[in-house]
Amino acid sequence: MKNTTVSLNVLPILVGPTGSGKTAVALELARRLGTDILSADSRQVYRHLAVGTAKPHGRWTAVPDHPLKRCYLVDGIPVHLTDILEPHETYNAGLFSRQATQTIQQLLNAGRPYPVIVGGTGLYIKALVDGLAPLPERDTSFRDDILRRAERQGRQALHDELARIDPEAARSIPPNNIQRVVRALEVHHLTGRPISWWQREKTTPAPFPVRFVGLRWDKTSYEKMLAERCAGMMRDGLIDETRDLLHRKVPATAPCFQALGYPAVIEFLDGRIDKGTLEKTLFHQTRLFAKRQMTWFRAEQRIQWLDMIPPFDAPSCADRILSLIKARR
Repeated sequence: MKNTTVSLNVLPILVGPTGSGKTAVALELARRLGTDILSADSRQVYRHLAVGTAKPHGRWTAVPDHPLKRCYLVDGIPVHLTDILEPHETYNAGLFSRQATQTIQQLLNAGRPYPVIVGGTGLYIKALVDGLAPLPERDTSFRDDILRRAERQGRQALHDELARIDPEAARSIPPNNIQRVVRALEVHHLTGRPISWWQREKTTPAPFPVRFVGLRWDKTSYEKMLAERCAGMMRDGLIDETRDLLHRKVPATAPCFQALGYPAVIEFLDGRIDKGTLEKTLFHQTRLFAKRQMTWFRAEQRIQWLDMIPPFDAPSCADRILSLIKARR
């Protein structure tokens, strides 16, 4: 590990699809910059979900000399907006944006450098950097009706309805993400306009200078990494983790179970699919999810892509990223 001699006057944002090595590289970047990490991951916010979300292993620790006093530490690096919610709690891009902005400001006010933003949830990153259009408050009655329909007719039926009224939103929201599907239907119900229209409206950008860097692998190498990642999740106890959550009385419809992989494991535990089908489904859905992520990120013209070359080496990747960012000052 190198000494901390590097400083940046921009907010570094590291993006890429699931399993591309973002977390390991972000940790190396944070060490070199002497700073924190801020996670932009819509599933790693949940406690008790580790295997299926690939949450970096850490623990909550009192840190008296840190402005937040208590942090989730991963290899000694404070990682923010990770492991903060119970499985039944909901989270969204607007809440993330507010909490992330507040955290960044707290760090800067205390004299700390900009944190490294890392994540694969494109909407969260967009909310932080570009802001979100003002959307109506939730309609509890409407949402309850929609969720009851999902239980009767299945999540795909709701997604099909969304595709009819807002094809653009349907392309970016997977059927399994019931909370985002419901929110999109709710916004259309309350305003008469699709949520994709609202998302194009004028917003207030973040008051921080930013620099985007993305990790990009060739297809053959990346799919091999994904296959190894999915197999590793099975070895590391994805089934047991899901079973434990259900034993904790977390309902199968809880927000946490929208995370990739868990619905398929629940099908397995219910006896609807066998283990071989579960393994194939996990890989197939992970690959589709990664494709959706890359579709989102390719539309972001500010990303400077770093083409990755096997074997993966996080320290050298971090050095390359710092060189890219400094070269563009």
